[in-house]
Order: sequence, then structure tokens, then C-alpha cells
Amino acid sequence: MQKKISTYWKCQLWGWGIFGAFSLIDITNGKETQEAIRDMIHTMIVGIFFSHLMRLCTRRLKLSEKPFWKLSLSTIFLTVLFGTCYGIAGHTIGEITGVWENNSTDQNTQFFIESMLFGVPFFAVWNIIYFVYKNQQRNKKRHEQEKNTLKIQAVELEAQALRAQMNPHFIFNSLNSIKSLIQQNENEKSVTYLTTFSKLIRTLLNNADKKEISLFDEMETCKLYLQLEAMRFDAKFNFAVNVDENIDLKSIQVPALIIQPFIENAIWHGIVPRNTSGKVSLNVLRKNGIIEVLIDDDGIGREASAQNKSASGLAHQSKGVNLTQTRLELNNLLQQRQAKLEIIDKKDENGVATGTKVIITIKEELS
Repeated sequence: MQKKISTYWKCQLWGWGIFGAFSLIDITNGKETQEAIRDMIHTMIVGIFFSHLMRLCTRRLKLSEKPFWKLSLSTIFLTVLFGTCYGIAGHTIGEITGVWENNSTDQNTQFFIESMLFGVPFFAVWNIIYFVYKNQQRNKKRHEQEKNTLKIQAVELEAQALRAQMNPHFIFNSLNSIKSLIQQNENEKSVTYLTTFSKLIRTLLNNADKKEISLFDEMETCKLYLQLEAMRFDAKFNFAVNVDENIDLKSIQVPALIIQPFIENAIWHGIVPRNTSGKVSLNVLRKNGIIEVLIDDDGIGREASAQNKSASGLAHQSKGVNLTQTRLELNNLLQQRQAKLEIIDKKDENGVATGTKVIITIKEELS
């Protein structure tokens, strides 16, 4: 695959190409075409070298970040300095290489002065264009950062609103389940349910104002949620949680409640509509420095689920999944991560849905 030439080098080649073309005017003064072209190439090479050297100096000194008066004084100084160096070097190299071997001393002096008179204004124009371009790029970057900051704030507020909308519904169902167990005199089961429920509520409250938590905390939340739902639906489904023992979950940061919405969808929209019991698996694996979180169910699949669920259920599911994907993308942008989300519709050889698999991949950060 061919590597594209950067905008900077395109400007260098075009700018000094135009400047070097002025050497061809010498053809009308009796110079041979070959000699004039040699002058032009010489001019371009020397010009590109010194303008690039000047750019390295401006970047090393971080002039684009300086106040305007410091930028102006430094630019004037560098313009005169490198314009003069261009004239001296161009004249000296021209004599060494023989570009001006047939010229008299007066002619060489004249060429040196002309090089400076052309070089200094050209370097001045080069600096103006360079700093204007850098300023535009900096403003564009700042605008993008502000835009992304506002966007992440909006998404976080939306996430909090969605959690606030989900929690009362979940709490109401859980309390009803506990009430039902008490009425049936299943005291031991009701105590277990209430204990697990209180742990989950405490975990949700602790993480409510956090944008990121450890993968360990996220997995603990998911385990408690799975335990509660398994008790509430009794024999409707069973679950399994498997974590690679070589993974340090506490060292991996993820957006809060990034896995739970997919487990909720697997249970409510995949397993519950089945006529028979089902299974939900939550696995955390490591593959070549990548952490994979897999939520696997053997439910009815997304197509059938979309046809069965009510309008409110569909809206809630779509909103939750889309919001989770957006949060992952923004987290990648702000934290320089490479997390990815993939949803696979599982089907058998006859094309019949056999469930859904969600894969969240997180690049492991090296300490």
C-alpha cells in the first residue's frame, strides 16, 4: 500500500518548486536549458533543507504555543537567520558543485544578494502560512475536544437517567418476589434473596457516580444480578460465570455497568420467552493481550425477540444497547483504548436461531 505524502511535504515541494522555477528566467539571459534546470534543482534542495530545519526549530521551541509578541519576534529572527543562511549556503554550495563555476566574482556576489533578497521574504511567507495552518489545526483540535467532552457528559447523564429508570422497575419486581416468598413461608429462601438484593443495591449505589470501575467490581455486580434473577425466575434458567485465573480483574478499568445491560437482555428477551429453561454464560478470557468478555445465551434470538416484546420493551432494549455502544466508543476516544463490541446471532445448520453471543474486547494495558 502506497504511503500518502503529508500536506507539509506537498507544500514544501510546491512552494520551493515555484520559487526554483524563477531560475529558468535565466534562459532568456543566455543560459543553457540544462544549466538553468540545474540551478532550479539546486535552489529547491537548499531551500527545502533550510525551511525544514527552520520548522524543526519552531517545533522544538514550541513557538506556536507562545504569546503573540514572543511568536512575532521569534519568527522575525528565524526568518532573517534562515533566509541569510539560505543565501550563504546556496552561494557556497553553488561554487563547490560548479553551478556558478563560470561566473565572475561580481556575478557571484550579485547571486548571493539576490538569494537573500528572495530568500528572506520567501521564508517570511513560509512562516506565515505555517503558523496560520498550525493555528487552524489547534483550534480544530480544541473544538473537537470540547465537542467530545460535551458529548461524553450528555451520554453520562443519559446513562444515569437510564439507570434511574431501570432501577425502580427492578427493585419493584425484586421486592414483590421477596414478598411472595415470605407469604409462601419460604423464609430461608427469602432471607437469601433479601441478602443478595441488598448487596446489589449497595454496589449500584457505590458505583452510581463513577464513570469507570474495575472489571472485578463490574463482574461482582453481574454475578449478584444473575443470582437474583435466577432466584426470581426459579428454574427458568441457570447461569455460569467463568474467569481466567491468570487475569487480574482489579487492574482493568471499564465504564460502569457496561456488561449488565447485555445480561439483562439475554435473560428478559432471550431466555424468558422460551417454552423451556435456558442458560446464560458470562466468560472472561485472555487472547494475545486482549481481554474478551463473552455473554452467551441459548434464547430465542434477536429477530424473534423483536417480534415478541412490547413497544416499551423494544425501546428500552434498543436504548440500553445503543447507549452502551456509544459509551464504549467515547471511552476509547477519551482514554485512548481499543475496546470493541460485537453481537453475533447464533444459528444452527438450518438457519434457526439458537441464541445470541455478545463479545466485548478490551486491550490489556501494559504496566
